[in-house]
Amino acid sequence: MARTPATPRRAAPTKVSKPFPWGTVVGSVVLGAALVGLIVYAAANQGSGVRDLVRNPDAAIEGVAVAEGELERDHVAGPVDYDQTPPNSGPHNATPQQCDVYTEPIAPEHAIHSLEHGAVWITYNEDLPADQVEKLAAKVEGDPYGLMSPVPEQASPINLSAWGRRLSVDNADDSRIDDFIEGYRSGPQTPERGAACIGTTATGPVAAAGEQPSSEVEVPVAPASPAG
Repeated sequence: MARTPATPRRAAPTKVSKPFPWGTVVGSVVLGAALVGLIVYAAANQGSGVRDLVRNPDAAIEGVAVAEGELERDHVAGPVDYDQTPPNSGPHNATPQQCDVYTEPIAPEHAIHSLEHGAVWITYNEDLPADQVEKLAAKVEGDPYGLMSPVPEQASPINLSAWGRRLSVDNADDSRIDDFIEGYRSGPQTPERGAACIGTTATGPVAAAGEQPSSEVEVPVAPASPAG
């Protein structure tokens, strides 16, 4: 009986060791480091912008006019003849204007006292459309240091005032409005920081000297001022 020839054994394949993928690892590390760097850079610059706005809004907000010299802060009775409309500093009534949204003109003598306490006063002239007025009011309502009223005779459609500061803009969509509020609401310019924006709610011109019971109102100190 013929024998079947034995099948020859195949040689075991030779194992080839693959080199460690150093290029891939290094590339991943570099890419990861770059991403982390970008995130840190963005966060640092964003934080820096916020800090600049809060610490030095005069430099951070384009177009802000800053009053020069030492600003008068005397309490006086009766009307004051201011050299700009609306004013943002100077002698003023002993009682602040209650921070709120007013649909009728208020006495600047009271409003300036509110600015001395850290309020931001938004005013608009008679030509500003109603929808723009509503947008401005939404920024002020509920803000303990927000004040708003019409000033029909002012030249600019919208003015923002803080103590010794003024910014004029053409419409309520200007992003500098929010920056102004953030930077100057109880901001570094405030002479009496921490005092409440509480006082008279009267509209119209200030009462004549000797006829203003609001000057007898005791103004409380706020328990805490907004951050900034």
